[in-house]
Amino acid sequence: MITTAIVLLALGGQHLPVNASFDYSGLPLLRTAEKVDVPFHTVTADIGGVKDGYVDVTTTTVYKNQTNSIVRATLIIPRRRYGDAQSGQPTFDIKATWNDAVLVLKPAADQGYKEVVGKTVKYASDLSTKVKLDPGATYALRVSYEVLLGRSGYEQKQRVTGYLFDGDKTIGQMNISYKYSDKSVFQLPEMHPNLGWQIGDKGAFVREVNYWPDNQLTYLSFYPGGF
Repeated sequence: MITTAIVLLALGGQHLPVNASFDYSGLPLLRTAEKVDVPFHTVTADIGGVKDGYVDVTTTTVYKNQTNSIVRATLIIPRRRYGDAQSGQPTFDIKATWNDAVLVLKPAADQGYKEVVGKTVKYASDLSTKVKLDPGATYALRVSYEVLLGRSGYEQKQRVTGYLFDGDKTIGQMNISYKYSDKSVFQLPEMHPNLGWQIGDKGAFVREVNYWPDNQLTYLSFYPGGF
């Protein structure tokens, strides 16, 4: 349950909440030298809507093969964690379908790294699979996962969750929404930066057209009920 909420946008992993410790995923990456567009990407993060203390995230990414030949590509789905030196790699389960066909995800070839960001350590154990796109065809990638609400702030009394936008393709239309309980928000959240967020007592939403995902991390932090 939420008492106050703040959604922030940080660039390149900077300006994280103090003492941040949380798991998150982000925009899937389609690695190919061929011409494949991303017309659409939408994200919904439901905080406590399914299970108290957890965040359920669902995403849909649409890809279109603009070539006249078959494109074979490597799909990378980020699996990340901010924590301390003892936190270890993230292991939360991610489910994905490609035009409704279940994908078998395995550890990515370059997964398993960690990076120190100030006093915080960033971990990565990304998942990967191979996909095929027929000439001129459009495909929908659907991803879902559940993570614990993270902690941040002084003595880690705040809760936090986030979603990463990083990639090498412009997104025709990007939508992201954070959902939370209207009964537990004492005041409307403050949104940063000014991306035209729509803010209400049940959630926060933004839509961007021709959006370039330049290593941007969205995250929402709040004090839990009873604080």
